[in-house]
Amino acid sequence: MADLKQARILITRPAQQAENLCTLIHANNGIPIRFPTIEILPIIFAANEIERYLKHFDWFIFTSTNAVRCYCSQLDDAKMRRLKTKSCLAIGQATATALKTEGLNVDLMPVHGYNSEALLNLSELKNVFQKNIVIIRGENGRKTLADTLKKRGANISYQNVYQREIPKIDCREVSQLITEKRLDLITITSGEAIQNLVQMLPESQHDLLKKIPLIVISERIQTIAKNLGFETIALAQMPSDDAILNIIMTIINGEESG
Repeated sequence: MADLKQARILITRPAQQAENLCTLIHANNGIPIRFPTIEILPIIFAANEIERYLKHFDWFIFTSTNAVRCYCSQLDDAKMRRLKTKSCLAIGQATATALKTEGLNVDLMPVHGYNSEALLNLSELKNVFQKNIVIIRGENGRKTLADTLKKRGANISYQNVYQREIPKIDCREVSQLITEKRLDLITITSGEAIQNLVQMLPESQHDLLKKIPLIVISERIQTIAKNLGFETIALAQMPSDDAILNIIMTIINGEESG
C-alpha cells in the first residue's frame, strides 16, 4: 500500500483550519510541518449593524468557513434564530458544512466548483433584481461576486467579519529545512497564503523555495504561483483535505509530473 514515506509537507493554512489535513498526513506516514502564513483575526461589529442586516436583507452569502465562524460567534441565540429564517448561500461545500454545524440551513451552493464564479452560475442568482443581499466575508476579499450581482440589479452590502494578517511566528525551522533541502512539498490554499510565504522567508532562500513542488487548489492560485516563479505546481481536483491528500500521495509516489 502506498504511503507518504516520511515526506515533510508544509501546511500553510491558518492554524484553526490546518489540523485535519495534518492528521491525515500523519496517519499516512507523512510529516506535516505546521507553518501558517495567514492569521485570521475576527472583526468585532456593532449590534445595530447586525440588526440592520437581519431586518432589511433577504439573502446572506457566506464566502468561507472563516466568514461563518467569525459571523456566527457574534450572534446571540435570538439573532441566530432570526438568521435561520433568511436564505443562506455558501460558496462551496466546506462553507456549507460550517453553516450546518452552526445549525443553519443552506439554501444554495454550487454543485460543481467552490468560488464566486461557480456561485454566480447558479440559475437562482441570474435573476436577483432588487434583491437585498449581504456578503459575509473577510476584509479586502475579491469583488467579483458583488460586482456581478450589482450588474444583475441586486442591492449589495458587505459585512467584513475578519481580517487576514501575516502571523508573527518563528520561521527558523522552516528556513533550515529549505536550506538543507529536506522539505518535500508545500500545500497552498489561497493566493494570499503563497504571497505571505514568500514574504515571511529570507530573500536568500527564495530560489530554493521556488524549486519545492507546490499543491494548490485553484487555477487562480496556480497562476499566482507561476507569476511568483514557482517551478512545479500541481492542482488538486477539489479544495477538500481528502483531495489534497490524494494528490500529495500521487506526487510522493512518483506518478505526478508538475
